Order: sequence, then structure tokens, then C-alpha cells
Amino acid sequence: MLKKIGIVLAIIVLVIAGAIGAFYLRYQSMANNVKNQYNSIKPVDLAKIADGVYSGSFGDFLVSVKVNVTVKRHRIVEVKIVEQKCGPGYEALDTPGRIVKAQSPKVDAVTGASGSSMAIMIAVHRALTGK
Repeated sequence: MLKKIGIVLAIIVLVIAGAIGAFYLRYQSMANNVKNQYNSIKPVDLAKIADGVYSGSFGDFLVSVKVNVTVKRHRIVEVKIVEQKCGPGYEALDTPGRIVKAQSPKVDAVTGASGSSMAIMIAVHRALTGK
């Protein structure tokens, strides 16, 4: 009987260890993708963007976001988060205001929510560039 319990416990431990390992690998893949996408953000020439509302999105594993970016007179006047998935407290809600203030999709990330911040910036860049 004790031998069976030991085998069952060993299997449970192996399954949990495998799940943790798989999660860690997927998380690392997401972090690398977010960082690579963020690093590919280039300056946007707002003089070439007509007035309007532009939609963009980005998502990978634990973070995803859809945004609407309003441009008037070649200026970003609003960045609205339409939909966002991330952990509670990691929304990076200051990022849209930073983008409007800087007139650039690439700004400093919100401390403690860098993944969500970068996802928002990537989505804004995609909205403005159509990519």
C-alpha cells in the first residue's frame, strides 16, 4: 500500500514539475517576443498620418491589448485601451497618457508592468503604421 502511495506521489510531483517547466519555457518565449517587438518600434512620422481613429493590437501568452489611437492635426490626441488581458495590477494604465504626451508610441515603461506597457506601445505602433 505504501509503495502505491509513493508511486502516485512521485507521478504527481513529476507532472507538477513538468507543468512548471512548460510554463517557464512559454513565459520566456513570450518575454523574448515582447522585447523583440518592442525593440523594433521605429519613430512614426505623424505628419504623414491623416486625422482619424486607428486600431492596433498585440498579444502573446499572458498579455494582450487592443487600442484605438485618435490622430487630429497630425497629433496623437488619445490612446484608448479597448480590450486588455493581463494580471491584476499590471494594466500599465499610465502608458497611454505617456504616449500622448511624448507624441510617440515608444515611451518609458510603467515600473512593475513593463510587459503590459510594451504590449500597449507595440499595439499603438501597429495602429499608426498599419503593420
